[in-house]
Amino acid sequence: MDPSFPLVPGGTHAPEPRPAGNLARPGGAAAPLHRAEAMRFGGRPRQEYWEAIGPRTRQRLHELAGGVIDWFAAADASAADGRPYGVVFGDRGLAIAEPRIDTAHRPVYAISAFVLDPGSLRHVAIDHRPPPGPAPFAPAGTAGAAGPDIGLSPAAKGVLGNLPPRAQELLQTPFTQGRRLLCHDWWYEGAEHRLSAFILFLAGAKDVTVAVGTKDVPVGHTDATAHWSLTCYRASVQRRIGK
Repeated sequence: MDPSFPLVPGGTHAPEPRPAGNLARPGGAAAPLHRAEAMRFGGRPRQEYWEAIGPRTRQRLHELAGGVIDWFAAADASAADGRPYGVVFGDRGLAIAEPRIDTAHRPVYAISAFVLDPGSLRHVAIDHRPPPGPAPFAPAGTAGAAGPDIGLSPAAKGVLGNLPPRAQELLQTPFTQGRRLLCHDWWYEGAEHRLSAFILFLAGAKDVTVAVGTKDVPVGHTDATAHWSLTCYRASVQRRIGK
């Protein structure tokens, strides 16, 4: 692969993970439903951030992730020099590149990955189309009140609360039995009435879950009855690199 070739989601190398009708883990605590918070907009397109990451780093993310399912690159608030970070999710792993400074004070990228157990990747499609009017479900009174604390940040709970209940359940269920998160993040692009791209991942020592898709708020609807087209992925972690 040419390392300078831009990463394109949903390309010809995208894998075909096995479908699964029910990814809920029996016997575990119920996954919490979170209160939706307003989703903020701003920043440059992800392709601009991606191209600002060096080609060798981008190539390494490709190698670790395998066939690309989805990806994003965004500004890193912790980087004093303004360099972005990048995330690639594929059929072989979830790979992350974060800007750092080495001992000689040179700019470098720290690369980490959750390498997936071959054959463990599963997915469920969610086509959420509620009618206009009152929300068909009541959000939790307080974030995380309906289930165990799995280690989500308040901001992550607010974003997760925008998703359909089924998606929230699928993403969180592996972490409700004491398998707490090691990292989580999200990215989206669009406007209040339309998200043209959305990705959120939760990663722990044993499991990775990811949601990718789009959101629309049709005329006559509100965020509470937004239409979501999502695919939720789950896989077992075989080993970790750098995390």
